[in-house]
Amino acid sequence: MISFATRRALGIGLTTLATTIVAILSVLAQAGIGYTAHASGWILLGLIVFLALYNIRKAVPFLPLGPSSAWLQFHIYIGLVTFVVFVVHVDVSVPNGVFECVLTGAYLSVFVSGLVGLYMTRVFPARLTMLGNEVIFEQIPVIRRKLQDQIEELVVASNPRDGTSLIAEFYRSHICPFLSKHHDLATQLTRGTGTHWHRLSRAIDDQGRYLGDEERRIMDEVYVLAHRKFQLDTQYALQGALKVWLFFHIPATWALLIFAVLHSVLVHAWSGGMS
Repeated sequence: MISFATRRALGIGLTTLATTIVAILSVLAQAGIGYTAHASGWILLGLIVFLALYNIRKAVPFLPLGPSSAWLQFHIYIGLVTFVVFVVHVDVSVPNGVFECVLTGAYLSVFVSGLVGLYMTRVFPARLTMLGNEVIFEQIPVIRRKLQDQIEELVVASNPRDGTSLIAEFYRSHICPFLSKHHDLATQLTRGTGTHWHRLSRAIDDQGRYLGDEERRIMDEVYVLAHRKFQLDTQYALQGALKVWLFFHIPATWALLIFAVLHSVLVHAWSGGMS
């Protein structure tokens, strides 16, 4: 079985070779030696078809089509090659016409989202592992509700019979707003931090100076549960971003393929290729 390092070296090598070939063909095109936009267009269409086939490969893992990891490596490197072919094909010019603009926008959407997905699939899994046990995305709201119930039980237990405890007042003013919804999704995606959590953490530390031993023990338990809620928010942000990316990148790829095929048909029709 080929190791990951070998697959990566092979992928980089083939990508470099393909990019070099395309660059040479571009030079020949500028010199007027028979290389036309039709040829680069067919190459680009073939590469897009191959990229789209990776989604089919993932849908039928039981077929003997090679390991999915190898498909992924080629998907990444060929995706990068398409940008070189695309630049050669459009001759680094601004598209004119509605259809050309739509086709260019479709390609750039797929390419840029592919780069974003490459970053997320390389970085986010490690960050999720650092958060501890990963939970199923759909179960996060349920777990968050359970954490809130546990915190509320601790707050109720802290209430003395002769009045309202400081913990109950602190819960209403600080903890309840933090538990009510997800916070700082953008910063959790980019830096793994949260302004609301850090603000609450400092407030809990400050409040501890005014509590007795038993109340401080309860507040420590509240702190642990609130921090777990912050971790769930981070998991929600990371897993949600991966799901949203898939819902965008895959349909965009198929839309690009449809537009590219239609573009090829129209070009050959207008150039007399279908006469």
